Amino acid sequence: MAFKQTKGNTTVEAIVQPSPGQMFKGAVRVTTLRDKKTLEQITGRGCGRPMNTPEAALELAEAAARRMLGINQ
Repeated sequence: MAFKQTKGNTTVEAIVQPSPGQMFKGAVRVTTLRDKKTLEQITGRGCGRPMNTPEAALELAEAAARRMLGINQ
């Protein structure tokens, strides 16, 4: 299950993106609402290396997303 949580005006979501060599890389999508504009930023930093399965990549991305929000597991 993908991680998606909102704190204030910021939503943090863990996602998986394809990577070269039939691998999968975790990423974090951060959506911020300011005034009436939605700003979206996707980053793969801190989400681990490319993995063989999307489930393993998502697990690393979830940990990075929780760190961004300051949630301890």
